[in-house]
Amino acid sequence: MQRLGFLKHLLWRASLSATNNLATLGKDLVAAVSKRIEVELSPEIRAYVLRALISPKYRITRGLAQVQHSGSENESRLIEIELQDSYLADPNIFSHRGKLVSEDWRRYPYLAVELGLLRRGTFSLLVRGQAFLGITSEEERRAFVVESGSALGVAHVNPLKLTLQQRILLLFSLLGNDGDILLGFSEALLKLEQPFTDWQAGDVLPEVYRQVAKAARERVRGGDDLVRIQRLVDTASNIESWKEKEHKGRGARDEGATVRLEPLVDLGLLVKADKFAYRYEITDATRRFFGALLEAGSVDSFLEKHFFEATNLSFDLGAKHRADRETILPSIQRAYRVLKSPMGYVPIVELLLLAGIYAITENGWFFEQGEALELLKVVQREIPERVTFNVDRWGALSVVKIKDDLGDLVRQNILGGNVLGPSLE
Repeated sequence: MQRLGFLKHLLWRASLSATNNLATLGKDLVAAVSKRIEVELSPEIRAYVLRALISPKYRITRGLAQVQHSGSENESRLIEIELQDSYLADPNIFSHRGKLVSEDWRRYPYLAVELGLLRRGTFSLLVRGQAFLGITSEEERRAFVVESGSALGVAHVNPLKLTLQQRILLLFSLLGNDGDILLGFSEALLKLEQPFTDWQAGDVLPEVYRQVAKAARERVRGGDDLVRIQRLVDTASNIESWKEKEHKGRGARDEGATVRLEPLVDLGLLVKADKFAYRYEITDATRRFFGALLEAGSVDSFLEKHFFEATNLSFDLGAKHRADRETILPSIQRAYRVLKSPMGYVPIVELLLLAGIYAITENGWFFEQGEALELLKVVQREIPERVTFNVDRWGALSVVKIKDDLGDLVRQNILGGNVLGPSLE
């Protein structure tokens, strides 16, 4: 689960059916990326094959022999490799690791579930998955659908590269699912000597896991929570058993860290001087983003009040903070048109997330989820017949239905001034 770009094909396939079978969905992904194609033996392909495909578990019989016996790096010939290899060898992506093998078919569907993109059990597309597909181009989706034996054109898009909009959505989702661990993990990473390896990062995970487990015991709701907590504790003990071992091969320590470090490389929050090595460096973006997260102290508070500000500073987007109606409501309306269900309802978190992504990447301004929600509450009080909220079983606002174009109402002065209601501070 290293390259987040594989989610593009997985979600597209899931969107074609109301329900999906885990094995069918996962094995389709592996089959799609494992198709064997012929590409020109470029210096980049040659370097990738010799460094990334030397393990016996990677079947590249004729292609590997071709490279090993080629007389010159610049020698022109075709080589047979898998489709994913052609994308992973691209010098313009951030990491050349993350190749899928047949036994990986279970992993990505569950990653999509944990990120809130697919529904658990049916593996059907959730609204956040719909939002992700909405910011994924048709060309990116079709990049995984290549006939076996065909060669890729040089202008073909690389679907493993994430756009800024995709990075922001996945970063928000990653924090929403794994934020408590990333909070402690990032604090430890910022203290490591630079550069650091995956196993050095793995050494700090047991303490992070135990801290999260201890805090989670105070808010246990049922047996499932206890099972997850115990799994964290057991994983911490398993990782610690590797600390005294000579570093040969890959074990729980390396793998526990890699599945968190490599996605951060895709998201632009870590860099690798050697894209083949599991060795990482902290950047200004890393310090700014995780510094803001640590300062917030709470993942929920950070996502509600500081996420887009931290994103703006970390990626140096130069966006301006604006919280007026003329800014927020048209962005909400645009996201609502993309995400609304046949009944007209949209989950509030996904609605405001996509609206915020549109604003910061296309319009040059940003607002936080908490600000946008407070504004929606004010608008609902002003025109209750046009904006309707529903609550979840705990009484929190969960979905919203909008009957008119809010942007038009602002332009027609049907809505009042720029009052936001209670302050977030």
